[in-house]
Amino acid sequence: MTEASSHAGGNFFKPLLFFAGFYLIYQPNFWTNSYVPMIITLGIAIICILALSPYEVLLTIDRLKIFEIGVLLSIIYFAFRALLAGNDPRIFQNIAIILNVLALVLWLEVLRKYFRMTTNQVLTWILWMVVIQCFFALIMLVSSGLRAAILARTATSIIDNQFIYGERLYGISSDYTFFTPIYHSIVGLIAIYLGMNVSKKYYWFIPFCVFIIVLNGRTGLVTLVLGFLLMLAKQMITSMKGLLQGIVIIVISIGFVFLGLSFLQSIQPDTYTWIVSGFEDTLALVFEGDKQGNYEQLTGSFLMFPTGAWNWLFGYGVRVYAGNKSNIWFGTSDIGYINDLFMGGLVYMGILYSTIIAQLIACHKKSKNTVRGSLLFLAFLIVLMIANYKGEAARSGMVLTSIVFLSYLFSTEPHSEETTWKSA
Repeated sequence: MTEASSHAGGNFFKPLLFFAGFYLIYQPNFWTNSYVPMIITLGIAIICILALSPYEVLLTIDRLKIFEIGVLLSIIYFAFRALLAGNDPRIFQNIAIILNVLALVLWLEVLRKYFRMTTNQVLTWILWMVVIQCFFALIMLVSSGLRAAILARTATSIIDNQFIYGERLYGISSDYTFFTPIYHSIVGLIAIYLGMNVSKKYYWFIPFCVFIIVLNGRTGLVTLVLGFLLMLAKQMITSMKGLLQGIVIIVISIGFVFLGLSFLQSIQPDTYTWIVSGFEDTLALVFEGDKQGNYEQLTGSFLMFPTGAWNWLFGYGVRVYAGNKSNIWFGTSDIGYINDLFMGGLVYMGILYSTIIAQLIACHKKSKNTVRGSLLFLAFLIVLMIANYKGEAARSGMVLTSIVFLSYLFSTEPHSEETTWKSA
């Protein structure tokens, strides 16, 4: 393929790159070996490296040096602490975040080099990927047999949990209950940003984001709403047009939510009950101070802390996430902050979290005025902070990967980009 690729060549390679991007983001595992997605990701990254010049590859790596160096330091620190405690250093699992980010940004640079794709066009691709996910989700809602066949391949570790299986798990993903809803809230914020600053047509992607969120995890609605309110407040302060746009978004989204819930109630009552119970639990917490459902766990048994100053500083070198075999002395917790605290203490958390914040700040400074003025990066940070309470978002995971990738996308945006509506 040459830089001035032919029309026929473009028609052939562009769809391949679209589905390569789909895989890099969602990383569904259709195989029994858990390392296969990492191998495929590595393969895609190598192909992208071969399609770029050495200078372009080195420039891409250099743009991510804050993130790469900081994460490597955190990996080395935890490996050392875990080995001292006689536990698994989890080097391959923890280094996956660097591979995931590099593969996505190299994929992006190939799109830019050979197809002159602008930032808005890449974002539009990502939004259309959400539509594809909704298509698969609808098929799985209608056909229980097809749903069972897909989940038997992509969700083997959690389909035995009948509580979760009966209420959620829709689409094709590597992590249905955490990554999928949080990630789609991030993409929803992208749709809002594009709708506010590029074209109102992007608002039509929001219902798709909301639909796939509510089918897999209610936390995604929280992060989407909070991020939206932040961006809306900024827009309302600057113009009356922003206020009107916000009202339109709210009305459309609420309308689609009610239509979607009515649809779910008739074809998937368990999922409908689970979604409604989440709203009821939230209302009980806000207005009555009553902790129910997930709130009871997240503020109760999952909140556990080290004993002694030494362990607060350096942790125990153990991951306390549910189901971890090396965790035999402690309870379990799905909270990301608690896991990081037990893994490497405040020192480990300081290295990791300061790295993420420094990377976001550096990308924010390099982004154009429209992005900085939208408070999108602050919304990213808020999403990450909330997500890391619900799960392990601040380490190896596609939530952090997507935020770092989108930050890179905005901060390396060509100055001559045209902000026009493009379809995939």
